[in-house]
Formats: sequence, C-alpha cells, structure tokens
Amino acid sequence: MKKKHTYAVGSFALITALTALPSYAQSQSQDKFGELKVGAAIWNVMDDADRSAAHVAYIHKPLKRFYGIQPSALVIWADEGQHYYSLGAHKELYRNGRFFTSIAFHAGLVDSPEELGDNVEFYSALSAHYQLTERWAVEAEIGHISNGGLGETNPGSEGITLSLRYKL
Repeated sequence: MKKKHTYAVGSFALITALTALPSYAQSQSQDKFGELKVGAAIWNVMDDADRSAAHVAYIHKPLKRFYGIQPSALVIWADEGQHYYSLGAHKELYRNGRFFTSIAFHAGLVDSPEELGDNVEFYSALSAHYQLTERWAVEAEIGHISNGGLGETNPGSEGITLSLRYKL
C-alpha cells in the first residue's frame, strides 16, 4: 500500500513541476493543429533489448495559458501483439536554433498486462529533437513504462525510440 501512495505523490509532484515550469522555453513555431509523430522503438534495453514496437502520437499545439504544455495521445504497438493506449502531456524544455529538448508523461492502458504487471501503465520520456525543415523534425527519445506499483509485479521497461515529427 505504501508503494501506491509514494507513486501518487511522485506523480503529483511531476505534474506540478511540469505546469510550474516557466513559459520562456515555448516553441516559436506557428502551429495551427499540432504534430503527428511516428517512430520505431527497441524495448527492454536494460535487459536483452528483444522487443520492438511502433509508436504513433498526436501532439497538440502548445497551450499558451498552460505554460506551453502540449496535450497528446500515444499508441504503442509491440511486436508480440501488445498495445498501449494513453493520454498525456509534452513540455518543451530548451531550444537553441533547430535543436530542442522535451519531456513527456502519459497514463494509459495496456491490453495484455502479463509482461508489465497491470492494465494501467505510465510512460515517461526525455527526448532530443532536430528541426529539419519548418514542418519536419527528427526525434530521439528515451522512455520508461511502469505500472507504478499498482500491480502485484512492476517489472517496468526502458525503450529507445527514433521518430519523425510532422507539423500539421
């Protein structure tokens, strides 16, 4: 029971920190709708790196009144038939010319929880982006998925994802 409480406090602290970040790091882009992100991932990198997956996400344009946070929807299709459906938020942290970094947090459901310990899973990521053109960017992302102690087991998994992002 203590693990659930600790995770809830940690999640609240992360969300609070995300919303309290200053808005000076907001993107200078003129997004009208947001971005579409498509990527390929290798999961279990800290173990045997034996899982691959496809990531597809819609990332809404930055919400100026909410510190530039970008609501998002993420779907992950793993090679063994596992699917993860989630909603979350992205936040740009740093920008220098064509290079920028961001963090993301998602909460969602996995349809076959045997590998991860529970149907409810949380995904957090740190990514680096390079803007190729006004509309296209490449992204390298390091992510972690875990049930936060909600299940009887919590093996978690780390992944590396390479993606293309397209501004709609």
